[in-house]
Amino acid sequence: MIVKIITTGVIFENCILIFDENKKEVLVIDPGADGDKIEEEIKGYELKGILATHGHIDHVGQVGYLKSKFPNAPFYLNEKDTFLINNELFPNFRKLLKAAECPKPDILIKEGSTIKFGRFNFYVIETPGHSPGSVCFYDNDYQILITGDTIFKGSIGRTDLPGGSERDLALSLQKLLLLPDETQIIPGHGEVSSLKYEKIYNRDMLELIQSAKVDIFKDLIKQNNST
Repeated sequence: MIVKIITTGVIFENCILIFDENKKEVLVIDPGADGDKIEEEIKGYELKGILATHGHIDHVGQVGYLKSKFPNAPFYLNEKDTFLINNELFPNFRKLLKAAECPKPDILIKEGSTIKFGRFNFYVIETPGHSPGSVCFYDNDYQILITGDTIFKGSIGRTDLPGGSERDLALSLQKLLLLPDETQIIPGHGEVSSLKYEKIYNRDMLELIQSAKVDIFKDLIKQNNST
């Protein structure tokens, strides 16, 4: 198994490619731009799935392109972000990214969904805040966390786009902090990091959690009492 990160587009979005060399199969996560570049990278492999951490155009901008080349590859997305997949967000952003029309997801994912590929078994963690349907993909055995725009090395996702919420992001970050320190973070932009590093050095994360005055455990108790 090989995990490869390629940087795409003018805002340097991380597209993650996971290769199963034995079966000659590949999984693509967050194909935001440069569809031809992604296609070249996976040449000789069968595309088994396209996953998106969230519905922003810089992360799904090439889903349509890949589906046109690999029509049998299912597209996975959280239902709460389907309203975003063809939202330009900023003037001329679609043109800048050369984004294709994004199709509706074939498979809707949510908290607790699992996606098995080769030796990886990704557990879906819902992490709203940057967008309502943001998710992370976590493999416990290999301690890999693909975070999209929820958390970056030394920073966190913005919350001023449609459906964004500082409170939700603070709760989502608290949820991620429950994972092992050794967990490797592969973010949607920027360098790879670890949870241990972020717990120490990510001031944006720590300040948001403190200022939002939320507690994930109290929130979970409140949710359980209301059901």
